[in-house]
Amino acid sequence: MVTMSLPFASTSRARHAIATLVAGVLALSAIPLLLAAPAGADVTTYGQDNLRTGWYADQTTLSPGLVSGGTFGQMWNTPITGQVYAQPLVSQGTVFVATETNDIYGLDATSGAQQWHRNVGTPFNPNDVSCSDLVPSIGVTGTPVIDPATNTAYFLKKTYNSGSSGVAAYYAHAVDVSTGAERSGFPVKIQGSDGSAVNPRTFDATKELQRPGLLLLNGVVYAAFGGHCDRANYTGWVVGVSTAGTITALWNAEAGEAGNPGAGIWQSGGGLVSDGPNTILLSTGNGNIPAAAAPGNTPPKQLGEAVVRLTVQADKTLKASDFFMPYDADVLDSWDGDVGSGAPIVLPSTSFGTASVPHVSLQIGKQGYLYVMNADDLGGYKQGPSASDKIVQRLGPFGGVWSKPAAWGGDGGYVYLTTASGGGQGSGSSGYMRALKYGVDGNGKPTFSLAGSTSDTFGFSSSSPVITSSGTTSGSALVWVIWSPDGSGANAQLRAYDPVPVGGTMQLRWSTPIGTASKFTVPAVSGNRVFVGTRDGHLISYGSPVTTPLSGASTSFATTTVGQSSVKQVTLTANFDLDISAISTTNPVFGAGTPSPTLPAHLAKNATITVPVTFTPTSATLTSANL
Repeated sequence: MVTMSLPFASTSRARHAIATLVAGVLALSAIPLLLAAPAGADVTTYGQDNLRTGWYADQTTLSPGLVSGGTFGQMWNTPITGQVYAQPLVSQGTVFVATETNDIYGLDATSGAQQWHRNVGTPFNPNDVSCSDLVPSIGVTGTPVIDPATNTAYFLKKTYNSGSSGVAAYYAHAVDVSTGAERSGFPVKIQGSDGSAVNPRTFDATKELQRPGLLLLNGVVYAAFGGHCDRANYTGWVVGVSTAGTITALWNAEAGEAGNPGAGIWQSGGGLVSDGPNTILLSTGNGNIPAAAAPGNTPPKQLGEAVVRLTVQADKTLKASDFFMPYDADVLDSWDGDVGSGAPIVLPSTSFGTASVPHVSLQIGKQGYLYVMNADDLGGYKQGPSASDKIVQRLGPFGGVWSKPAAWGGDGGYVYLTTASGGGQGSGSSGYMRALKYGVDGNGKPTFSLAGSTSDTFGFSSSSPVITSSGTTSGSALVWVIWSPDGSGANAQLRAYDPVPVGGTMQLRWSTPIGTASKFTVPAVSGNRVFVGTRDGHLISYGSPVTTPLSGASTSFATTTVGQSSVKQVTLTANFDLDISAISTTNPVFGAGTPSPTLPAHLAKNATITVPVTFTPTSATLTSANL
């Protein structure tokens, strides 16, 4: 028996469904499977590099032709305990994955076999802060970082000072990736104050969430924190812990500010950026806004709704040295329009940048405007003409973003965004993936323009894109993304798109169901394989060669009014001789009719079967299903 998979999406009054077919196998099938050992560079930090480009340029055989050629698919699927919000990492043949139940695993990258497993403590109960954003437990949320020199994984867990309730605590861990054993000097409890002379703040683990990916810089691991559902009192923190196990820095985004200033650093999981020695780039959300304009090189104490550059001082403490804040930051703050719902990236200067602006940084948040900044001079607050923004370019709005941009340096340069609302609203709904083309304007400055979008809708909680390629070779790249219908993550998919839009539309090349996706969590790529962690406790590897029983083109349903129906004929091709005994769907709004040929059906290799699928929406929300 063979199972096929179909994902779907919808609009507001009526529902629009997108169905992509991929093959899977149930117990009665005997599908040839060959495991190939991964090769190539490891992935040891969020988004592939400290610029957080999301560009895996060393995937020499993960070509578009391979992925859509019928031999690419699921290599293994390993059940684990807990939700996976942190991006999986790969080092020396081991996949390191951490979960919200404070379970950590080392899995064999080739087979998925468990090499070791540890539980490192009781996870935090989010009911203790009356926040249901991440339930039922909070353990390891931010993506760890691995030091390849020592094969040590560093991560932060949320737990309790004692027992399973009461005052929360954060601990930094350091473990051997090959064994899971704790390194000497760890774990380290995160504690202390920001040292302000007025209104000093003490780190309160109960009210803080460690969401952004960690950064390893000059022997110090940096972690950033924001709040839970904006529950008072919280603020944005960056904490440094040395690889020897000592706290080196406790920086606060609103140091000296009274009350509940906010300015949390969460970035939808995006990592802290470093584009040079002793420097860190981050973005903040709701918080206090300065009363007066300020140049970038003299950051104020109020750093809500901002992109901030921190400099590591000689004594390892952190100091804000540059910043950018939109001219309408106070308005953004009034409607929860977090700049920091997205994470910053810095574009590789080998593919982007000009003589006048060699280093380009990008930021986009809930309002949906892409801020193109000079990374060497971020722009301050109201420093442009008539108190406007002093930046390279502001374009859009493209829709609200809860993720980060990703960059591809080939084909002249592209940047990709996953939007999740129409912009101008504090909560997510649905949007599209956008492709922006890089160029140079008449003044010799970098510029971007919208080149295309997906035709299908992306639901809230879909991931940031990542790009694979063989260097900048044209025709070698793919844009990968985890598509979700809504915040539940149910019936999510891993998708691959061609990087260059055709006629303004991004072309879907391949797709497969992954189960339930975690919010905003990105796939990792290593050795020409794609690794995905899920909310329903799985770590899945995709690669080649594997033989899928059936293949089919993407099928799109026309916009359909609630209560009415649309029908599409789905044609599937057998990749080898097989028998089909039954066809059904996992969502009652999609119905599978009588196929041709009728069942039971024997298909020889390259023979086809056509299945009528009826879509009858019952509500105006995004939805999806498997066939």
